Parts: sequence; structure tokens; C-alpha cells
Amino acid sequence: MINEKRIRKLKLSEVTKSVKTGLNPRKNFKLNDNGSNNFYVTVKEITSGKIKFSNKTDKVTNDALEIINKRSNLEINDILFSGIGTIGKVALVDIPTNNWNVSESVYLIKPDTTFVTPKYLFYILGSSNFTNQFTKESVGSTLKGVRMRDLNDTIIPIPPLKVQNEIVEVLDKFTELEA
Repeated sequence: MINEKRIRKLKLSEVTKSVKTGLNPRKNFKLNDNGSNNFYVTVKEITSGKIKFSNKTDKVTNDALEIINKRSNLEINDILFSGIGTIGKVALVDIPTNNWNVSESVYLIKPDTTFVTPKYLFYILGSSNFTNQFTKESVGSTLKGVRMRDLNDTIIPIPPLKVQNEIVEVLDKFTELEA
């Protein structure tokens, strides 16, 4: 049993290095332009905790990818969180990031591993409790979204790292059984 006194409750901003979004093409670049061979990930590519490219995934040029990378600096073990439209879909970045990056509708969360393991945070943010909370707090009339400030202020239960790893092991096994 987990000792409740050992679980700290911290804001997401306190257990992350940064929370950013990708970039909107508007004035910065064009999607599917000639020479586009890099993937531009939106909410639709976040499926079952993974990033799934398809023939419908938009693409960007090398120059456009460089522009997006300057803003978001996507890396392995980052967490993607859909913040606009379909709110609360999450994915753990577990594939090389040299040929893709994300749109402005996706939050890129960089866990601070001195406080939280990436996979633990992935499971927490993807839980129904958090998805329901984000959906209730979303704003907008036509296309609902989660404000970055609200995401950063979200309280996350943080047990010791050893306990986080044990929780991840159990959830990984459960996820395997479900599949």
C-alpha cells in the first residue's frame, strides 16, 4: 500500500522542464508543399498512446521542420497532449524525432525526471480523471481547448520515483492484457 504522506501534490509546471505547443503553418510554412517529406503531427495521429503516421498525415519541408523544431525541440520521452478539439489524448514519444514534429493543437510536455518518470506522467495525464477534468475546464465555443495556464496549474500526484516505476510496471502489464 502506498503511504499517502509520501505522495506530494505538485503542479504540472513544477514537475516539467517545459510545456510548449508545436507551430501553426499560417505565415511560417505550408503543409504538403513540394519537397515535403517530414510528418506534421496533429491530434489525429495520437492513437492508443502512440504516434501513428498514415498516408493522411500532413507533411512539411526540411525548412519548415527546422522552424517548428526551434519552437518545440521535440525529443524522446516527451509527452504529447491534445489540447484543442479532441482533448486529453496522450502519447509518449518513443520513436526518433528527426523527421516529424507537432502542430499548435498538441502540447509538448518535457518531464523533469528528478521528479517524475515520463511514462508515469503519461499514464496520469491519460487517465479518465484528468481527461474529464480537462474537458470540463476547456474553453471556446466552436473548437474547445485547454489553456496552457490551466494545464500548467493541474495538480499531479507525485509519489517517490521507485513507486512511480512500480505503478508503471503494473499499468504496462494491464495494458498488455487489454491488448
